Amino acid sequence: MSRILEQVDGEKGFYVGLNFDADELKSIRSQIKLSWLQVLGLNCPEEINKFKKVDITEYHSLSHLVDHGKIWTKRNRIFNSDFVKVIRNSSLFKKLESDLGEIIISGEDGVEPEEIYWRLVRPNSPSDVGPLHADEWFWRVGNWYTPVGYRRLKIWISVYSEKGKNGFKLVQGSHRKEWKFSSEEKSGVYKPVIQEDEETLGATFFESNPGDAIVFHDKLLHGGSIGGVNTRVSMEWTMFVRG
Repeated sequence: MSRILEQVDGEKGFYVGLNFDADELKSIRSQIKLSWLQVLGLNCPEEINKFKKVDITEYHSLSHLVDHGKIWTKRNRIFNSDFVKVIRNSSLFKKLESDLGEIIISGEDGVEPEEIYWRLVRPNSPSDVGPLHADEWFWRVGNWYTPVGYRRLKIWISVYSEKGKNGFKLVQGSHRKEWKFSSEEKSGVYKPVIQEDEETLGATFFESNPGDAIVFHDKLLHGGSIGGVNTRVSMEWTMFVRG
């Protein structure tokens, strides 16, 4: 049996122990920075030289110069198909395939056939993260397609983070319960919103170093955190696997 599925379906609802090696992480960081500057150049060309002088982890110090919510749509954060091939050839992905078998990466937004995307979260910016949620809710609300005979798993990977201060938080074991949620329209898209008191759910950190990954059940409650002093960068994708 798959070690990953055994733990994802187990008591905690997730699997850790995978990571990109140093060279792979460097390549991913370079590609994200390139995309980051391209989007900024298209949307605020008059300010681009200021952004070129800082690292992406310092983005928050200049983000007042742009309309953050407008320019950082998911569409602008999806890797192109050529770089998806690079990720598929990484040591991390090869380990996933060795354990899980065939992997199909979802493309529910219709931007790329397989959508791997990155995310920016500024320190102390609640609008950069959503409430706790289960990914399954998005598939139910969006009525998205899952191939027959496959199930969904999600993976989240730190690109830049401050261990124990920002990154990924989760509620262990929450995939084994049903939670109340509603759906609300935001920018023309319906999204699920939890109808539980988050403060009582006992969310904990995945205390990641850059390059570390967590694979989790799509019913697991999770979300982002906004601590630390630097802009956090992460990447993620949904995968279809048999099992």
